[in-house]
Amino acid sequence: MCNKYDPQHEAEAAMKLAAASEGADRQRLIQLALAWHQLARDPREEQGAPPDAAGRIRTSW
Repeated sequence: MCNKYDPQHEAEAAMKLAAASEGADRQRLIQLALAWHQLARDPREEQGAPPDAAGRIRTSW
């Protein structure tokens, strides 16, 4: 899959637009920036015990 977007760059751009906006547009842009930031996170940071079907973290296998 070709990814032509840099999530970190997109998150920063959305936050800059949010800083210059007001009201509902500002909130929407902040949410957009947070979504891009989530995509930019290093997947290795999130490697831990996978939750079970009920959403609880497993402590043993």
